Amino acid sequence: MPTRTIFFHITAFQQACFYVLALISTGIALFPILRHAQIWLRAGLSFSLKRNFQHLLSLGSEVFAHRHVLRRRYAGTAHLLLFYGMLVLFIGTCIVAIEHYGAFFFGPHWLYRGWFYLTCKTTLDIFGLALVIGLLLTLLRRHLFRSEVLGHTPWDTGFLLLLLVATLTGFLLEGAGLAADPSRHAYSAYSPIGRWFALLFPHLSPTGYVLIWWVHAPLVLATIAALPYGRRLHLFTAPLSILLQPNWPMGVLEQETMEKVEQTGRIGIGTLADLNGNYLLSLDACMECGRCTEVCPAYAVGKPLDPKQIVLSLRQQMGAPALSGTTTDVIDDESLWACTNCHACVRECPAAIRHVDLIDGIRRYRVGEGRLSGSAGTMLRQLASQKNPWGLPPSQRMEWAKGLEVPLAEPGQKTDTLLWVGCAGAFEPRAQATMRALVSLLNAAEVRFAVLGPQEQCTGDPARRIGEEFLFQQLASENIAVLNSIGASRILTACPHCFHTLKNEYSQFGGNYEVLHHTQFLQQLVQSGRLKLERAAQTSITYHDPCFLARVNGETKAPRVLLQTLTDRPLKEPEHHADRTLCCGAGGGRMWMEEAGTQRPSTRRVKELLLTDAQTIAVSCPFCKVMLGDSLATSEQNAAHLADISELLLASLAKTDPSTPSQTTRQGH
Repeated sequence: MPTRTIFFHITAFQQACFYVLALISTGIALFPILRHAQIWLRAGLSFSLKRNFQHLLSLGSEVFAHRHVLRRRYAGTAHLLLFYGMLVLFIGTCIVAIEHYGAFFFGPHWLYRGWFYLTCKTTLDIFGLALVIGLLLTLLRRHLFRSEVLGHTPWDTGFLLLLLVATLTGFLLEGAGLAADPSRHAYSAYSPIGRWFALLFPHLSPTGYVLIWWVHAPLVLATIAALPYGRRLHLFTAPLSILLQPNWPMGVLEQETMEKVEQTGRIGIGTLADLNGNYLLSLDACMECGRCTEVCPAYAVGKPLDPKQIVLSLRQQMGAPALSGTTTDVIDDESLWACTNCHACVRECPAAIRHVDLIDGIRRYRVGEGRLSGSAGTMLRQLASQKNPWGLPPSQRMEWAKGLEVPLAEPGQKTDTLLWVGCAGAFEPRAQATMRALVSLLNAAEVRFAVLGPQEQCTGDPARRIGEEFLFQQLASENIAVLNSIGASRILTACPHCFHTLKNEYSQFGGNYEVLHHTQFLQQLVQSGRLKLERAAQTSITYHDPCFLARVNGETKAPRVLLQTLTDRPLKEPEHHADRTLCCGAGGGRMWMEEAGTQRPSTRRVKELLLTDAQTIAVSCPFCKVMLGDSLATSEQNAAHLADISELLLASLAKTDPSTPSQTTRQGH
């Protein structure tokens, strides 16, 4: 029966020596894992059984399917080969150990025999070869065409070479075993790689086999000992980081409480002691691949923000005797305030690190310490005094609606759809045009709606993103009180930032509402036949996805369905679209911060949109409309027409005059 002897020709004394070395290598490997685990546990690891069942799906797609890793085809393929090569060889080693120790109870060759043995041999050979290929691809990448953002040290090369030699000597040992054990000759075909190494030993003695075994075994033990050091710790921490990621959706920031501030004397993240164990674990999960930095819009236009370096700068302090003695001042102000909160880094990270949560937490601390000034500070003061970041009086909130039929919501009066205008829609001229078009569409579809008018205040999104958490909470509480008094069954908004805040963050304060982005609602109206559109067959359109709509909230379909109803041509997609869109640069409070003309993310985005040669650039966010419009105006190729989707729909309404709102009586939707 096909099988092989474990510890073939290895004496009891040699086995004892091996076990001593194995215990030493295991101890060396466990040291960094236990040391870091102690830090995480001391800071407090939160575990939600209900939520973590959902995270198991993420664990499967990210760890075993390599969903994010494979977005970079070459690097992802190499990593996939490394991962499964090491995993299957580890499983094979476990099977051999079970066979060996089980023999004390069930006798020799109780498991590792017959078809199971032959299947294992073939599988291990194939995945061993995959590991070798993956190692060679990785070495080539690191030494011939390494990205500037990919972390690399000589120790990385050393470990890869160590693992490569250990794997190759494993094939060498397999070949030696085939050559030295005549009972295995009949089954050599089931060792498709090892059989070729057996040709190197036509007359190998048992002593020769033992010598090769003592070459291979120490190399394997050295590999085990070195495995959890440096960036390779992510093999153990990245799956845990994915499984224990925060229990709230991406884009939602953790709520600060006054009780916590009173206890600690500060708000936000001033030291690593302000982070719980889950976030500290995620810092250790960073593999330094640099993908977060590669997709960062601020980094791409020359700003100092480097998301990977932020994580590494914080992680480097985890070895301090006490986390309370660390500081987040290792991250400079210029880098910190360059972030647009676009979440491209978070979406791209294979280890589920929440870079934006860390950045915004540190912003909270510095704002609380009075370390924010300039135009952002001015905006916060205007927001606190006038309840909008433009600093205009609430009495002007309805000036955008002059000449339109826009009813005001009243407490106790049933309103099916509450139109949330937003501060941009109320005060910014280009956004006002969007709101006027949207109102005309709602009237044309006979939708019963109302607006809050002067009762509406900023959702507080700019305050929360910049770091003024309690101003956000004040605005949220006041808005929730008004919304609850109105009792609208749904809220409609044309601003993705308002959409996200109302939908996902007001629930932290008891405000639970059905919230729709205007593209979602308009799609429903078109599909139900309440809005009839005429196609402009010769029109070519490209669409810019807003970060907080596409990437943060996953809505990419509704805008495209609407735009496709306007033209017989396929949409001209830019290189970066859907959840991999390029940020316009307005998020994270950057809309109100001064910016050098050469460092505007919107300029980079406009260039990419113009490369599609589309006649029309469609947007669905007032901030994007402003930022892209400014860059388009200064572009040498500014022939494209920029418009919100609602404006394009209004221009295509069948048999209507877009300048005249419908005067028909609106019935319930």
